[in-house]
Amino acid sequence: MMSYEKLDVYQCAIKFLSLAIEITIEMPRGQAPLADQLKRAAMSIPLSIA
Repeated sequence: MMSYEKLDVYQCAIKFLSLAIEITIEMPRGQAPLADQLKRAAMSIPLSIA
């Protein structure tokens, strides 16, 4: 396990990413650009921490 993976903030970021993906699955079809932005933003958090 890498040192950053032990951080509480990293674990929260991973949980948020999982939640964001679940939310985007439930979004209506017409909201694809918003869903894409949410996924990219949620992915950037743990990547920035790492």
